[in-house]
Amino acid sequence: MKATGIFENNLMQGEWIFYRETGQLWQVGNFKDSIKHGHFIRYDRNDKVEYDENFVEGKKVKAK
Repeated sequence: MKATGIFENNLMQGEWIFYRETGQLWQVGNFKDSIKHGHFIRYDRNDKVEYDENFVEGKKVKAK
Protein backbone atom coordinates (compact mmCIF):
# COMPACT_ATOMS: atom_id res chain seq x y z
CA MET A 1 0.00 0.00 0.00
CA LYS A 2 1.37 3.38 -0.96
CA ALA A 3 -1.20 5.70 0.66
CA THR A 4 -4.45 5.70 2.60
CA GLY A 5 -7.03 8.45 2.72
CA ILE A 6 -10.45 9.53 1.61
CA PHE A 7 -11.52 10.57 -1.87
CA GLU A 8 -14.69 12.63 -2.25
CA ASN A 9 -15.74 13.52 -5.80
CA ASN A 10 -12.32 12.25 -7.00
CA LEU A 11 -10.50 14.76 -4.72
CA MET A 12 -8.26 13.99 -1.75
CA GLN A 13 -9.93 15.05 1.50
CA GLY A 14 -8.79 15.00 5.12
CA GLU A 15 -5.81 13.11 6.49
CA TRP A 16 -3.69 11.01 4.15
CA ILE A 17 -0.91 8.67 5.21
CA PHE A 18 1.87 7.83 2.75
CA TYR A 19 4.28 4.88 2.92
CA ARG A 20 7.55 3.98 1.26
CA GLU A 21 7.74 0.84 -0.90
CA THR A 22 9.10 -0.98 2.14
CA GLY A 23 5.92 -0.19 4.09
CA GLN A 24 7.71 2.34 6.31
CA LEU A 25 5.76 5.48 7.21
CA TRP A 26 6.88 8.37 5.01
CA GLN A 27 4.50 11.28 5.58
CA VAL A 28 1.14 12.30 6.99
CA GLY A 29 -0.72 15.28 5.60
CA ASN A 30 -4.11 16.87 5.27
CA PHE A 31 -5.90 17.87 2.09
CA LYS A 32 -8.93 19.89 1.09
CA ASP A 33 -10.06 19.29 -2.49
CA SER A 34 -6.64 17.71 -3.29
CA ILE A 35 -4.77 20.81 -2.08
CA LYS A 36 -2.53 20.78 0.98
CA HIS A 37 -4.56 22.20 3.84
CA GLY A 38 -3.44 21.61 7.40
CA HIS A 39 -0.49 19.89 9.01
CA PHE A 40 2.12 17.95 6.99
CA ILE A 41 4.93 15.94 8.50
CA ARG A 42 7.53 13.86 6.66
CA TYR A 43 9.97 11.33 8.10
CA ASP A 44 13.35 10.24 6.81
CA ARG A 45 14.39 6.60 6.53
CA ASN A 46 15.59 6.69 10.16
CA ASP A 47 12.13 7.80 11.35
CA LYS A 48 13.36 11.31 12.16
CA VAL A 49 11.20 14.30 11.24
CA GLU A 50 12.65 15.97 8.15
CA TYR A 51 9.72 18.26 7.30
CA ASP A 52 7.00 19.69 9.55
CA GLU A 53 4.83 22.44 8.05
CA ASN A 54 1.30 23.83 8.05
CA PHE A 55 -0.64 24.88 4.97
CA VAL A 56 -3.76 26.91 4.24
CA GLU A 57 -5.25 26.27 0.82
CA GLY A 58 -1.92 25.12 -0.60
CA LYS A 59 0.20 27.94 0.83
CA LYS A 60 2.74 27.32 3.55
CA VAL A 61 2.00 29.15 6.79
CA LYS A 62 5.08 30.81 8.22
CA ALA A 63 5.92 30.03 11.83
CA LYS A 64 5.48 32.87 14.26
